[in-house]
Parts: sequence; C-alpha cells; structure tokens
Amino acid sequence: MSNLIFAVSGGRNAFGQPGMPAGLRRLVGSGLLVAVGYIDPGNWATDIAGGSRFGYHLLMIVFGAAFLALGFQVLVSRLALATGEDLAALTLRHLPRPLARAAWLAGEAAILATALAELVGGAIALRLLFQIPLMAGVAMTGAGTYAVLLFARNNADRHERIIGALLAIVSMSFVFLLFKANPAWTAVMQEAASPAAALREPEGFMIALGILGATLMPHNLYLHSGSLAQRARDLPAAMRPIAMQVARTDTLFSLGIATLINAAIMIVAAASLSGAGLAITSLDQAHAVIAKSLGAGAAIVFAVALYAAGQSSTITGVLAGKVLSQGFGASGWSDRRRALVTRAAAGAAAMGMLAYTGGQNPDQLLVLSQVILSLALPFALVPLVMLATRGDVMGAFVLRGVWRAAAIAATMAIIALDAYLLAAQFL
Repeated sequence: MSNLIFAVSGGRNAFGQPGMPAGLRRLVGSGLLVAVGYIDPGNWATDIAGGSRFGYHLLMIVFGAAFLALGFQVLVSRLALATGEDLAALTLRHLPRPLARAAWLAGEAAILATALAELVGGAIALRLLFQIPLMAGVAMTGAGTYAVLLFARNNADRHERIIGALLAIVSMSFVFLLFKANPAWTAVMQEAASPAAALREPEGFMIALGILGATLMPHNLYLHSGSLAQRARDLPAAMRPIAMQVARTDTLFSLGIATLINAAIMIVAAASLSGAGLAITSLDQAHAVIAKSLGAGAAIVFAVALYAAGQSSTITGVLAGKVLSQGFGASGWSDRRRALVTRAAAGAAAMGMLAYTGGQNPDQLLVLSQVILSLALPFALVPLVMLATRGDVMGAFVLRGVWRAAAIAATMAIIALDAYLLAAQFL
C-alpha cells in the first residue's frame, strides 16, 4: 500500500521505479486513523434517514460533505508537516490563551460526545445481534475498546492494523448489502444529480445539514495532526514537500473509502428502506426493515458492520484525546488510563440517560452527540485556519491566495450552518 500511495503521489526510488524511503513510509496510515471517524454511528443515523426518506437525492450531499472534510484534513496535515507539531500544541503556543483554553475544553467535550455515540452505537449493535440489554452493551463495548488498547500497547502500526481490519469488515459488509439491495443504478445517478428535490423540503434540508455536521469532526483534526507530526519530526526540510504529497494521497485514499461506505449506507437505505414516505429514525427500525426486505442474513451483516464501525471509531477517539491533552499540556496520562477515564465518564453518562428514559429511543443520544460536535467544531477550525495563514508559523508553506480565501469562506459557512442547525434543534 505504501508504494502504491507513493507512486500515485509522484514519487520514484533510486531505480526510477515506484518506491518510498523509510522516513516517508511512516507517514502512510495516518489517513486510515481519521477515516473511521467518518463512518461512526452518527453518520449511519443521518445517511439512513436521508436514504429512507428521500431516496438517492441527498447522495450528492454525502460527496460534497466528504470533499469539504477532505480539504480541512489536508490542511491540518500540511500544518503538521510544515511545523513538526500538532494543532493543539500550536494553538497553545501561538494563539491567545482564552482562545486556546476554549479550544481545549471544546475538544474534550467533542471526545466525550464521540465516546458517548460510539458506546451507544455498539450497545445497539450487540442488542440487535444477541439481545443484550443496552446497559450491559455499553459496558461490553467500553471493555472491548480497552482490551484493544491493551493489546496494541502504544504501537501505532498495531493500532492501524486493527482499525484497518475493522474498516475492512464494514466495507465488505456494505458490498454484500449493496448486492442484496440490488439498487437501480440508473435511478441512483438520476436522483443523485438532483439534490434540490430534497433540499426544498425543510426535513430534507435539516438531514443535509446533519450529514455535514456528522462528517467533519474536531477530534479527527487533532488526531491527524498529532499522528503526522510525531512521524515527521525527523524529516529533513528538503523532504517536506514530497511528504505533503504522500500525506495528501494517503488522506485521499483513506477518506475515499470512508466516503464510499457512507454512500453505500445511503444507497442501501434508499433501496431497501424507502417507500413508506417517512424517514427511518432509529437503527432498530433500519435493522427490522432490512430483515424484512433483504432477509435475516442481511440484518445480521448490518448489525456486525455497525459494531465494527463503532468500535473502530472509539479507538481513534482515545488516540485523539491523548493528542489533545498532551498538546494543551493538560495531562501526562497514558492511552490506557485516559481510555479508562474517558470511557467510564461517557459510559456513566450513557447509562444515566438510558436509565432516565427507560432505554427508549437510544438514538436520541446519537443526535445529542452530533449537537455537541457541531458546537465544538468551530473551536478547532478557527485556530487551524488562523495558524495555516500565518507566515511566522508555516514559513514557506503558508496558505496564500485562493486557497486562503477558500479556507476562510468554508470555515465561515460551516459556522453559519452549524448555528442554523443548532437553532433548529433547540427552537
């Protein structure tokens, strides 16, 4: 995979054949760590709602949101490779302390919100597969994450292999579900080309905003920058431009896989869940309708993929939390200790809310997590753009011209859309 990415990025070895020096080879894999954040249970909920209610009309929104997220992930990789430091550390060093403190607190809130969503998503998957009560499922999902971190023991390559295996399970599951759903591809292309049919309706517009909010996550920006900065600190200055090409191609390759999975979720939902005229608003509903329309085997595959997606995302959430706390100088905890504390806090919150509601409609906790992530996102994007456009930070790699204007405009648009989404949620 490393030579393939290097070849795509334009690199050649001493013999004129595709190849990659050891220092650059270490950069490959960081994109995979962040890709799993794009297929977490929050994304499942919005993609299924969009597909079941509006068919394929919102498919272009999935690709548009992924393109926007890709731009910011490439930008944060450029920041890390240009400076050799992660976004959190640079925010603390170069930006006003009140902004840095707000960014840190918002980032920690995002980590807890992500953990909450993935514990609940894993618990729902275990209930669908084995009829395990939600409370026990939350505990078992958290214990599974901690066991994986103990096995990996701060080994980045081992983390990537585990996450790669989980991502492969999700990918193969949706290849199978696509085959079972057998969508009419002509209809897929025709409806995807006309998103306005869904966006004209208030519900369709809100689901589209939900897709945008569920795609770009603040903890992914911190994780990506921390992973690349750690791997690139010993690179000589002359190798940094090609390192940016390698990181960009790695990010494009990994997020491309995640985008195709999100598209497959919506296509499967549109092909097998639509027709009633109402959005499927819970994972339990989606599982039941898939079992009825595609068969019990397809429903089992759906639940297995849901558990794999949630488990892989919660692992990267722990890693992102370590980057965040170390960068802001807030903690010297190990991965395992932080995983235990974070999962215990998120698990306690999940169990408390489930107990309060009697275990009814746990998908509302997924919605809550997306609201928190929407609130936290600007506190990561604003520092990122501010740092990337400063010559004293970026040096020769400072963001200029049309790319600078595009980054600022995209950030302002996301803040405005998040504000609209939050106002609609509360009002």
